[in-house]
Amino acid sequence: MKRQLIALLVLGALAAVGCSKKRNTRNEVAECSSIALDAKGTAQCLVQLYRWKVADAQQAATARMRELDSLKASRQDSVWHLDAAKHKRDFQNCRKSPDQLGNCLLVAGWPLSRVRASAESLWTADLPQHRRELEACMRKRDMNLSSCLTLYYKWDSDRALQTADSVARARLGGVPQRH
Repeated sequence: MKRQLIALLVLGALAAVGCSKKRNTRNEVAECSSIALDAKGTAQCLVQLYRWKVADAQQAATARMRELDSLKASRQDSVWHLDAAKHKRDFQNCRKSPDQLGNCLLVAGWPLSRVRASAESLWTADLPQHRRELEACMRKRDMNLSSCLTLYYKWDSDRALQTADSVARARLGGVPQRH
């Protein structure tokens, strides 16, 4: 009877020890992602430190990077929306400014991704006007197309050059590239 009781206690203790050392894979992924710069580094950490299978490590690392990117974007959006009134004033003031909208918004402290999105949105809203400007410059055979668009209609020089390049390709029979 005593042997059975001792054996039962030993088995119970072993079971408790076995359960307490259960791997917490979530913590392992979080730890590796905190010291790695990208999914590849996180996967390598999981394989080397915790003996993960390569495929499992890559899958977990990729999922973790997506999760972190999503959290970062959410935080940035939240912070951005806190200053919505200021951003609206910045935008209105920059539209009145003789400087290009993008440069003005950058000086106002806007992140480049938001500046580009705002400029593209405005450009798209004024697309019929831009088509008329392009057609007017295309009729002027004695002037370079990108120069005409930049000088007369204040197009961004990069956009004017890309448009002129697309028009030249189309005239030569190539496929115009959309930018």
